Amino acid sequence: MKLSAFRIEMYKSILDSQWVTVNDLTVLVGKNEVGKTSLLRGLHKFNPFHADPYDITREWPRAHRDKRTEKQIVCRTRFKIEPEEEQKLSEITGETIQIGELEITKSYAGEFEIAFPGDLFPDRLHPNDIDKAMGKLPKMPDEVTESFKVEAAEVAAEARRLAAEGRFTELVKLPDVAVQRLRGSQGGGKIQPQYQNETQYIDQFASQLRSTVQELQKTETVQHKAHDYVVSRIPTFVYMDEYKSFRGTAMLNEVQQRRKRPEPDDEALLTILALSGLDLDQLVKKGNEADKEERQYDLDDGASTLTEKIKGHWGQLKYDVRFNADGQQFFTFIRDPKDKALIRLEERSRGFQWFFSFDLLLMHQTKGTFEGCVILLDEPGLHLHPEGQQDLLKRLGEYAKGNVLIYSTHLPFMIDLQEPDRIRILSETANGMVVTDDLTQTQAEGKLTLQAALGISGRTSYLVADRNLVVEGVDDYWLISALSSLASRSGMQAMPEDMLITPAGGASEVTYIATFMVGQELGVVALYDTDESGTTAKDKFVKKWLARYHDRPAGALGLGDVWKLSGEASIEDLFPDDFYLGYIRKLYEKQLSAVGVGDIALNKGGQLVKRVESFFEVHKLIFNKGSIAKRIARDIRAMSKWTELPKETQERGVMLLAGITDAAEKLNVRAE
Repeated sequence: MKLSAFRIEMYKSILDSQWVTVNDLTVLVGKNEVGKTSLLRGLHKFNPFHADPYDITREWPRAHRDKRTEKQIVCRTRFKIEPEEEQKLSEITGETIQIGELEITKSYAGEFEIAFPGDLFPDRLHPNDIDKAMGKLPKMPDEVTESFKVEAAEVAAEARRLAAEGRFTELVKLPDVAVQRLRGSQGGGKIQPQYQNETQYIDQFASQLRSTVQELQKTETVQHKAHDYVVSRIPTFVYMDEYKSFRGTAMLNEVQQRRKRPEPDDEALLTILALSGLDLDQLVKKGNEADKEERQYDLDDGASTLTEKIKGHWGQLKYDVRFNADGQQFFTFIRDPKDKALIRLEERSRGFQWFFSFDLLLMHQTKGTFEGCVILLDEPGLHLHPEGQQDLLKRLGEYAKGNVLIYSTHLPFMIDLQEPDRIRILSETANGMVVTDDLTQTQAEGKLTLQAALGISGRTSYLVADRNLVVEGVDDYWLISALSSLASRSGMQAMPEDMLITPAGGASEVTYIATFMVGQELGVVALYDTDESGTTAKDKFVKKWLARYHDRPAGALGLGDVWKLSGEASIEDLFPDDFYLGYIRKLYEKQLSAVGVGDIALNKGGQLVKRVESFFEVHKLIFNKGSIAKRIARDIRAMSKWTELPKETQERGVMLLAGITDAAEKLNVRAE
C-alpha cells in the first residue's frame, strides 16, 4: 500500500488540517511555529517503527478539554492498494476485489478502523471456514429411522445457517436444543438397533457441535481477516528531526561502559556498528588480546557489509567505508566518489560528514527497511550552506524511490521550483492550522520563502512586476524586447511598459515559473513555442493551473496561435529564411568553409531553427541559435523605423506584440 493522502485532527495546535494529498516527494512550506512539526508528528504516530502512541493528556488541543475523548480520530489516511494486495483480499473474501484505495483511521485509543466499501468485506465467517468446522460433525449411521435422519439434517443445516449469519448467541444454545429435537424424533425401543445408533449419534453430535461452536467463535470473520491483512500492509512511518554528524573515532571500552546511558557520539558509533553487523563486546574483548588479526578481519568484513548496504540502497552514493583499530581506539575511514582518498570521517568536510551521517541515521531508523516506508523529515538541511541544501534536495529524490517522503522547510533552496505539484502550504486560521496545495493561500512568511526560491524579493521588481511575460529562453527575451522597443520608437503599439519579461530555461520551466507567479498573485502571461514540448507544457499550465486558479490574472499564448500558423513555430520564425540565413553565413563563415559548404540549403517547411539545426548536424557542425538571436536583436535596437524590418517580420511582429498586449489587458480584467 502507498500513502496518497492524510488528515490530522484534534492534535496539539491542529484542529483539522484538511486532507493533504501527497506524492512520492512532498514539501510542507510555512512560517516557523505554524505547526509543521505537529503535522509530521501526528502522521508519524499512525504507524511508527518504534511504539509511540498518541497521548491525549499531552497532545489534545488546548481550550478544547470539554470535547476530549479517546474515540477521537487523530489521523485519517488514504492508501492506494496494489494489484497483489487486491489479489490477497480476493482470496480472503472468495470474490474478485477491485477497490483501488482504502481509508484507514487511528484514534487516541490507538485503534485502527478501515472504511471497507459496501458489503465487500462482511462481518461474517467465510463459507470455507464454516465448511471446515462443520465437516467435523459425526457422520450419520446407516441404521436409523428416516424421521431421525431428516431431523438430524435439519439441525445440522440450522447450525450452518446460524454460523453463516454470525448469530452466535443462538448457535451457543443449539447443542441443547439439538439434543431435545433429536430425541423427540427417535423411534424408541420398538426398533432396538436403530434406537441405540440414534442415541449414540445424539451424544456424539452434541459434543462435537459444542466444540465446533467454540472453534467458530474463535475464527475471524471475513472483515476481521481483511482488517488484519490491511493493517499488516500499512507501511512503517519514520520520523527524523535531529541530524547530528557522526564521529567515526571512539574508545570502544569507554563506549561499552557508557552503553546504558550513551552520549550522542556513542549513539553514532553504536549505529555504525549495528549497521555493519559488528558486536561491541566482541570488539572490546578482542582488543585486549595479543592476536589482532582476527579482529581486523571482523572490522574489514563489517566495513564491507556497510559499504554494500549503502551501495545497494543509494545507487550513485557509493561510499567506500573502512574500519581500523589500535587497541581500544576505533577509526572510521571514508572514500567518496568525488575524492578517491581514504580519509578519517571527522577530517572530511562538514558537509560530507552531514550527508554521510544523514544516510546512516535514516538507514538505522528504518532498520534497513527502506522500500515501502513513509519517511518524515522535519526541517532537513537546516545547517547546510545553500549549495549543500540543493544537493540534499536532489538526494531526497533518491530517498523517495520506493517510499513516500514528506519534509517540512522554510528554506528557499529546499524547494524544487520545477515541481510545484509537490508543494503544500501551511497557514494559520481562526480554526487552527490548515494545509492546502493552493499556492495563492501562502501567508507572509511562507510567501517570502517561495519568492526567495523563485529568485525574487517581496518588495522589488528585479525579476517581476504586477504584469509579467514568461518566455522559453533568453533568445525570446532579446528579440521580443528589441521588437517592442522598435515599435515604441516607431509610434506603434508596443508591449505594455509595466510588463517585464522573464526568460525561462525551456517550455516546462515556463510553466513552473508562471505557476509560482500565479501563486504569488502576480499577473503573468506564459508564451510557448508551438512544438511538442511547448504544446505539452502549455496544456499543463492551462488545464491544471489556470483551470484551478481561474480567478487569478494569468494567461497563456502559443506562437503558432498568435501567428495563425498550422505547423510548429518558435521565435526564430519571426524572420524569413533568407534574412536569418544571412546572419548564419556571417557568423559561421569559417566553419562552413572548413567543411566545404558554399551555401546553406534548408529543407522546406517546419520550424526554421530546427531546419537549421538539422543542416548543421548533417555537416557535423554545432549551431548556437543564441548567438544569432543576440546579433539580430542588436541590429533591431539600432533601427529607427519599423519598416526597416523584413515585411514578414513586420507582420508577425505586429501580431506578436498585439497578442501580448491583448493578453496583458485581460490580466487587468481578471484581477478586477
